[in-house]
Amino acid sequence: MNAKYLFVSTIFLLGLTNYIWAQQKPAPVYYFNPQWSSDGKKIVFESTKDGKSAIYTINADGSNLRKLTDGTTTDGQPGWSRNGKLIVFYSQRDGRLQLYVMNADGSGQRKLTDGADLDYLPDFSPKGDLVVFQSRKEQPGIAHDIYTIRVDGTNRTRLTDEKNGYTSPKWSPDGKRIVFELAVVTKKYYRELSREEMGKMKNSTEIFVMDKDGTNMKNLTNNNVQDSTPQWSKNGKTIYFMSDRDGSQNVYAMDADGTRVRKVADGKMVTNPFISPDEKHFAYTKEVEGKWGLYVYEIKSAKERLLIGGK
Repeated sequence: MNAKYLFVSTIFLLGLTNYIWAQQKPAPVYYFNPQWSSDGKKIVFESTKDGKSAIYTINADGSNLRKLTDGTTTDGQPGWSRNGKLIVFYSQRDGRLQLYVMNADGSGQRKLTDGADLDYLPDFSPKGDLVVFQSRKEQPGIAHDIYTIRVDGTNRTRLTDEKNGYTSPKWSPDGKRIVFELAVVTKKYYRELSREEMGKMKNSTEIFVMDKDGTNMKNLTNNNVQDSTPQWSKNGKTIYFMSDRDGSQNVYAMDADGTRVRKVADGKMVTNPFISPDEKHFAYTKEVEGKWGLYVYEIKSAKERLLIGGK
């Protein structure tokens, strides 16, 4: 046989073998975005355990796993209403990221937002009458902004100014304020930045709060580091967040006015940590040896337990 022909045939067969192996190799199973119910009894989360990303609930002890969306499309970032009766989430079932609301058992799914923009990271107001979320236009050079919308889908209102990246909004327990993450860009509008200017952007984010109408914005952290994913304690006195201020990602807490910052948990391998209503545990996801799982961490004992996945 011609040596050149043999070489080409061998390469083809190797490529075909790798292709078949890749097709047969099971896709990784992911677990993301856990959130406690306000009574601390259940956790809602998203996972690809049955194919595409779907919404699930599980009891805090790891029992009673329930699948709420069918997983035929991508559903994610679920959040409870304070009374535990509703769950808000994003879905791509209509071709773009939009917000949906359903009953806590998965019934009554309905579209909440219906526009040209991409809407995600929703959070119910304490009364359950409004949802705060982040949105961006489906075009380059436009920053994220924070919006609110009534739970019936009316009165969509932009709270921020398109000048920076405003993300991860969460209502305060009294419904008067919103905490969020801000990536400071420049004094120019994001869409006006050149490619060179975008490459020189400050690689840091800060935690801010504002009134529910977008006024009275206040900077709570001010470091040249990544302070991110803020959330309130149930009583509104504490804000928990992630930060790499000590050289690696850890979980921190501060008083609601930005004072008394303290480290509360090791966050080197943690993704999406969410504080329990009694502030004694975190629910989070992480990857160990290529396996993702949903875990609960007890702050006092520094012990974690696996709820699902991870094997």
